Amino acid sequence: MSKNWFHRLLLSYLPVLLLLVCLFAFIGIVQLSELSQKEATKSSRVYAQNLQNNIDTTLRSIELMMMETISRNAKLTYFAGMESSPEFIIDLSRLLESMLNTNSWIDSVYIYRAGDGAIVTDKTKLIIDQFADRAFIDDNLTERPNGWSRPRIFQVFPDSTEKENVISIAKGVPLSGKGIALMVVNVNIEAIRSYLSNFASSDVSYISVIDQQGNAFFQQDKGPADTEDIILTSAYTGWTYHSGLKVKSFSNLFSYLTSGWLIVGFLGLVLGIWWMVYISRKNYKPIETMMSRIQKYNQQHQHAAIQEPSTDELSYIDFTLSNMIEATQDYEHRAQENKRYRRLRVFQELVEGNGSLSDSEWREELSEMKIGMLKGASVSIIEIDKYPEFIRQYSHEDQGLFKYILTKVVDETAKADSLRIWQEWVTNHRLCVIYFDSDEDKPLHGGSRILAQSEQIRVWLLENLKLTVTFGIGTAVPDARAIAQSYESATKALSYKSALGSNRVIGHWEIEVLSHDDLFVYLQYVRTIAQSFRVGNDGWQEQLTLLFNGLRSLLLPKEEIDGVLIYMNFFFQREMMELPPEYQELWNTEFRAKWEARMESLETLDELESFYQERLTACTRLMRSLREEKGNHAVVRRVREYIESHFDNPDLSLAMLGEQFNMNTSSLSSLFKEEFGEKFVVYLCQVRMEHAKDMLRNTDLPIQDISGKVGYLHPMSFIRTFKKTVGVTPGDYRKVHQ
Repeated sequence: MSKNWFHRLLLSYLPVLLLLVCLFAFIGIVQLSELSQKEATKSSRVYAQNLQNNIDTTLRSIELMMMETISRNAKLTYFAGMESSPEFIIDLSRLLESMLNTNSWIDSVYIYRAGDGAIVTDKTKLIIDQFADRAFIDDNLTERPNGWSRPRIFQVFPDSTEKENVISIAKGVPLSGKGIALMVVNVNIEAIRSYLSNFASSDVSYISVIDQQGNAFFQQDKGPADTEDIILTSAYTGWTYHSGLKVKSFSNLFSYLTSGWLIVGFLGLVLGIWWMVYISRKNYKPIETMMSRIQKYNQQHQHAAIQEPSTDELSYIDFTLSNMIEATQDYEHRAQENKRYRRLRVFQELVEGNGSLSDSEWREELSEMKIGMLKGASVSIIEIDKYPEFIRQYSHEDQGLFKYILTKVVDETAKADSLRIWQEWVTNHRLCVIYFDSDEDKPLHGGSRILAQSEQIRVWLLENLKLTVTFGIGTAVPDARAIAQSYESATKALSYKSALGSNRVIGHWEIEVLSHDDLFVYLQYVRTIAQSFRVGNDGWQEQLTLLFNGLRSLLLPKEEIDGVLIYMNFFFQREMMELPPEYQELWNTEFRAKWEARMESLETLDELESFYQERLTACTRLMRSLREEKGNHAVVRRVREYIESHFDNPDLSLAMLGEQFNMNTSSLSSLFKEEFGEKFVVYLCQVRMEHAKDMLRNTDLPIQDISGKVGYLHPMSFIRTFKKTVGVTPGDYRKVHQ
């Protein structure tokens, strides 16, 4: 078998290698030279800046030390006030000596008093006529001193041979005084030059310092004439610092070319050519191996050989790979399906809080969804309103189309707002969306962006598809492990759909402040409604309206509303069990069966109230018909009307009714029990309590007056009966309902 692929591979690599090596070598040398020059210039600037800062800092510290000594040491003030005792002068001289020792740059310190011309230095005391620095004192005494002087010659006595080059700073004593006393600190210029010599010595760069008058304070060899100076001027001393490179840029290039590195580079080129030959031969080995394996396969499967090998190895391998791709298409399709199921499983584990993913696996999932480092997340649940009607109205294909459009609208809206999401259907009618906070420029801002996006989706679906949905937005959580908490809060927010209404966005912040402390008050209506319904009293309708208005005001979640309705249905069932069988059968047919058929489709309080009003009214009408069919209905009706008219009579009793209607008490009691399912005493108590509650709600009468108007002679008896029947005292009932 010819190795033509090896020769083509080798001849393709070598020219490119040579070209790239030469090109990169040249570019590298030039770039290295330019980079080194830029870095050296930058270092030179930093170097000069540091020297300037250090000198300014040292001189500033000397000035601050001088001002602090003048401000805090009373000896200087006493001296300005004409104190001249020998002991005092000695102490003052020691003070000046201590100032001299604070910094090695300080050459001398002295203080002058204008009152008698006395001068005290760190070594002696003399008068102004004996002092050689009188001209400097006169210049600074007549006007307020300002900063360091220019370099000058300082000597104590006019005929002294000890002379020093110094810069000086003078301050008045006290600092706010003028022409009283003057303190002078002299800094030795040679000390500063010595500092610059020690720390400014470099083979690469130079530095020069020029004072305020343009005189060279410190000078180094500048180097070639074409080098560009770096000029820095101190705002504190006024000195100018010149710095630059000593070596020309092309000299670096020349030194590089004449160094041993060029030989090393040439050897590297030779090594690269050898490596190309070696790696080309090594890279051809897999081709040989593949060709050998194909030939071996053909020998073992002569009845199903792929193809005889040709001189063009790549074409032969391409044909083989095409067959392999066709053979694995089904496998790839199944792998995609498995990946989809795996993502759904991971999603369910996240929202349920029982995830088994490790941190590395979770980062891999985020990477596949093109989400960077997770900084937070929030869950939103989208529920299709009136889902039973939705599935009855549309075919299975149309339902799938609506759901697909919903997911696409969510996805496109999120992309438009740069939101990263992961959405899955958790139930047939609920779409769960996880919002990932991975954008530092546009964080989620506590749900405000999610709220705006949800409202946009809701309006679009309503206007374009006539489809209403309700959103529940959960709390924001810091990491993936807490997504289950956000899902739980979103589910809880969605559970308030019955109270807040459908086709809207419900955020967790809307329900976190709700309080259900008054639920017990409204539960008191349940028993009254059931009892009034059983005896045929129309007052149950008003009580039912008050109950549902109270539930609306409490803004209860779905499970609590269901609990209240179960509680009320239980009382209705218990009350109906007190009536004859025909009434019980009517109740089971007209209310109970219809409730079980429609309970899943009734989502809001308005729908629930409408159902209860409609079904209970129908039951009331049928129960009234049953009662009218009985022969004793007229008697019962008159008895009830009499009770309604005379309930305020304290003497109203079963015996009194018997005399009024010419019936014995036992027959009347049995008739009462059969019609109303309870004893006369219980019925009378209910009638009186209903009238009492009406007066408590709608009047300001005192409780003792209400007691008399409903047939109780003693207010305490009325209060005890009211609390036993209603559950609260009359006073508490009035506070809640007025």
